[in-house]
Amino acid sequence: MISAGLTRWVAQVKKAPTGTDSYGRRNATYTDGVTVRCDLREIGGGEQTYAEGVADVSQYEVRMRWPNVSRASLTTLDRLVVRGKTLRINNIRNLDERDRVAVLDCVEVA
Repeated sequence: MISAGLTRWVAQVKKAPTGTDSYGRRNATYTDGVTVRCDLREIGGGEQTYAEGVADVSQYEVRMRWPNVSRASLTTLDRLVVRGKTLRINNIRNLDERDRVAVLDCVEVA
């Protein structure tokens, strides 16, 4: 179980759009979802080529309780806003398959 003292930050879930435009692509507007308590850990980062230039990419690990992930119906299409950082979710892991702690591998592109 994740300690309550470690879940000191509040994450706002931004749900991915479900509608599509005339070309069949997803709309770009994310809607506000629920807020959940979490722990934010910076893993590393640096400059990487991104789109048509260079971007500063930071990698984060977000830990939260597994029931919160289920309640928010979180997927890798969604985004998280924690401490002013908008994070893209790359992976959601159920730590030790015990349905207690979720570990989200996230990236912030600035």
